[in-house]
Amino acid sequence: MEEIRTFFVAVAVAVSLASLYLSRRLWLQSNRPIITAAIVDYASGNMGAVFNLVVSNTGNRPATNVRLNAKPEDINKLMVVSVEEEKRQFIYNCFSNEAIITLLKNGEEITTSFGSISHPSSKAQWLKYGARITIEITYNDLEGRSYRSIVPLKVYAREGFGGGVWK
Repeated sequence: MEEIRTFFVAVAVAVSLASLYLSRRLWLQSNRPIITAAIVDYASGNMGAVFNLVVSNTGNRPATNVRLNAKPEDINKLMVVSVEEEKRQFIYNCFSNEAIITLLKNGEEITTSFGSISHPSSKAQWLKYGARITIEITYNDLEGRSYRSIVPLKVYAREGFGGGVWK
């Protein structure tokens, strides 16, 4: 009889420890920064559009040392071949070591200009409309835990993504 009682106590202790471990793990997963990035059209008209790169923290904790990572050959897929080197470098800079966002508060968005599209014969043409790449975002929380997200970036008009909007 004593062995059965000891067995049930051991099972109860094991279940309690497992519950404590899972509760802490789920709390850490739900109370963390969640960083995303998107190419968003800033202004558009019948001759072209300009875009911003927007980095957002949709989690409920601040993020530190946010960095967007992409290979140069992937970044090149976003740009037209004829884009000037100065403009090309402007876009590369968004993915450089110097572009680390030191603190991104929860609910905050940070924006930087990212390029434009226009008539193909225009020198204002930087980006390929519809071009898509995948980037990696690395960041930390305030306690130093590291996170990594894989995010698709696509050059397109988010409003009217299907071809038009009612105005």
